[in-house]
Amino acid sequence: MYTIEQIEDAIIAALAPLKVGYAAEEGDPAIYGTIRTIKSYQSELDTEEELARAVRLFPALLVMYGGSVYGEHGGRKIETMAYIIFACDRNLRAEAEARRGGSGNPGTYAMLNGVRDLLAGKQLGLNIYPLKPIREAAEFKVGAVSIYSAEYETAQALLYPGA
Repeated sequence: MYTIEQIEDAIIAALAPLKVGYAAEEGDPAIYGTIRTIKSYQSELDTEEELARAVRLFPALLVMYGGSVYGEHGGRKIETMAYIIFACDRNLRAEAEARRGGSGNPGTYAMLNGVRDLLAGKQLGLNIYPLKPIREAAEFKVGAVSIYSAEYETAQALLYPGA
């Protein structure tokens, strides 16, 4: 059984090719090596003040555990876990360029595509069900800032003694 943190860390590690400093190879998607910050979410988007400070981290992917539901499967329980990845970008010209990309920024649309390419159907080297994309949605788009969320699910079997 893996902890919430272990799976979250595996997601962050899987997104590493998107981070600035990644040595892109020929044939890698253009989004590789373009994102400044990839880390666990720490309330950066909760208030206007937090967001104003967080934009210096953009473009960013912020990963957060979204909760679990449990189902029965014989003597085991199946824990289905949700993880949310916030794709955050800004462009001083316009919010549309923050979404679509522009001079010096990848854009949240390309970031969502990169996340999907690296996570969908993957087990991240863990004994978990392959990650499944559930939903992508606009969270915030105003001025020069664009924030989208991408929700992914995975599951793991839990065996409880005496069950």
